[in-house]
Amino acid sequence: MNEEKASSHEHHAQVAWFDIHHDAVLMILADGRVFGAQRNLIPSLQEATQQQLNGLSATQDGAFLTIAALDLHINVDGLVTRLMEHSPATIRQTAARLAGRTTSAAKAKASAKNGQLGGRPRKETKALQAI
Repeated sequence: MNEEKASSHEHHAQVAWFDIHHDAVLMILADGRVFGAQRNLIPSLQEATQQQLNGLSATQDGAFLTIAALDLHINVDGLVTRLMEHSPATIRQTAARLAGRTTSAAKAKASAKNGQLGGRPRKETKALQAI
């Protein structure tokens, strides 16, 4: 995949800000999704003061979150990807995918037995269902 095509798959922020009431970083991504994370999930913001956090913004191209007072640049794509990798839904999907790839004697036996019975039943076509 070329660099231009790869960058189109990255997350970019249209706008970003720090929400004091929720102690969270919030962003509107370029594709219209809203994404946020509490500050305790972003290690580089742990020691930032409230005044410094108020200076949080997205770069013009949306690739980074910045805090000028800290000379801090956080890659938006990396942040979103890292936080989503640890979400419960992503963990369940990964576990299900890995479980489906697992082979065992029991799965092989069940597959062989099903094959002797003719395999999976064929789905009825819409034409047959209408009759």
